[in-house]
Amino acid sequence: MAAHLATVAVPDASLLPGRGACLPVGLMEEAVAEAGCRERRRRLLPALAVMVFVLGCCLFCGEGYGEVARKLAGWLAPLAGRPGWHLPGTSALAKARARVGAAPFELLFFKLAGPLADTATPGAAAFGRLLVALDGTRLDVPFTPANVAAFGPPPRGGGPDARGGYPQARLVTLAGCGSHGLADAVFGPRAGGGSSEQDLARQLAGHGRLGPGMLVIADRGFCGHPVAAALAGTGADVLIRARADQYLPVLGMLADGSHRSVLPDPAAARALWRRNGQRRRRGSPVPPDPRSSLPGLAIRVIEADITISSAGQPPRTGRCRLITTLADPAAAPAEQVAACYAQRWETENGYREIKVFTRGARRVLRSRHPAGIAQEIWALLCACQLTHTARAHAAAGAGHDPDRISYTITLRAIRRAITTPGTSITAEALASLLPPRRHRRYPRLSTASTARRRTARAQHPATATYHITIAAPAQATDLPGP
Repeated sequence: MAAHLATVAVPDASLLPGRGACLPVGLMEEAVAEAGCRERRRRLLPALAVMVFVLGCCLFCGEGYGEVARKLAGWLAPLAGRPGWHLPGTSALAKARARVGAAPFELLFFKLAGPLADTATPGAAAFGRLLVALDGTRLDVPFTPANVAAFGPPPRGGGPDARGGYPQARLVTLAGCGSHGLADAVFGPRAGGGSSEQDLARQLAGHGRLGPGMLVIADRGFCGHPVAAALAGTGADVLIRARADQYLPVLGMLADGSHRSVLPDPAAARALWRRNGQRRRRGSPVPPDPRSSLPGLAIRVIEADITISSAGQPPRTGRCRLITTLADPAAAPAEQVAACYAQRWETENGYREIKVFTRGARRVLRSRHPAGIAQEIWALLCACQLTHTARAHAAAGAGHDPDRISYTITLRAIRRAITTPGTSITAEALASLLPPRRHRRYPRLSTASTARRRTARAQHPATATYHITIAAPAQATDLPGP
């Protein structure tokens, strides 16, 4: 039916400020067509202009509708293509957002999505594989009945029956460690069935964005068999931190101090538990360690002691336990694999770029309805990916590590390019390179007050030295088994 609609022609890109250099007008037009939301008649705010406006709301997060529309008037007027075009009011802008919906922004994100690097990009690969990090975060949404029904009530605080703050959406992303480019994303409510980070990670694994030649790094929240097997089933390798109390049988020691093991399938473990219970009731012998023969994901376990040293402070040593599908110790030595896990923290930097630099620190999303929240999250991810793309382009052209290109400087250059034709995003990004990344330490005080965090930061020097020692496996013999 959509093929028979009378559609409105899109203005030539040369009429737009910057000739589409900072906003992908061509891809946005494709997304509008694929979503089927192109208008039948010429409007003051056609769907393509609405997409530009919503992206502008994410790039200028601190501004109201009217101010964003004024900043983007040089884009909106040519896209409308109407004589006598005038600046729309706030109500018209809100209705236009609701009319377009979230679908074109989701399509646009997946047209832009990608790690924005390859194995030749400095700092983006290890062991011949592209490094990508998997992690989750939460975004505050306005406290309205519709948002509470869709995303769940706010987290509890101040007592068992008290509630405070805002409802939250849970976001899980897959991002390139070298460029922070968003390769995939999925979000849902904070609480409820199928809304955990593990559930969303399994959804993400089924999107087809992972494959051979990639190494997925994740924290201990993803170390269970369902998530690890789903990620490994795509053909990608995994490197995940394991819990200290997780039973991982030693099936054979390797030359570098790591050992072969298996991550058992929970269904197979439950079946074996029942069979062994029946053996015990009959008085039949039970195998000494039946879990070593369980079907599951074949893995390699690396246990490493990491010593952190800095001037004026006593050394501190902690144990890190990792599981990986990189089975060959000659191609991926244990010490190098343990050092590679530090790349996972790049995703924390990426979330800071989304939540602090682009959205604004402690800022709540705008929309009062779940459909608007979905549209806003996809648009926010698109705005971040456009910034990462500009960073990656600038770094590749000059032969730099993408870490040397400042996200905030690039974002400000994009904002200027949108409002001021002729601004060179690449030139501004390259004009203020960041120094090479240093080893740093900072105490993890996520629940401490701001004063305590400032005191801790003043007490610990910024630069630290890390020493990795591969340790013998701590084989537990007193844990209950099937």
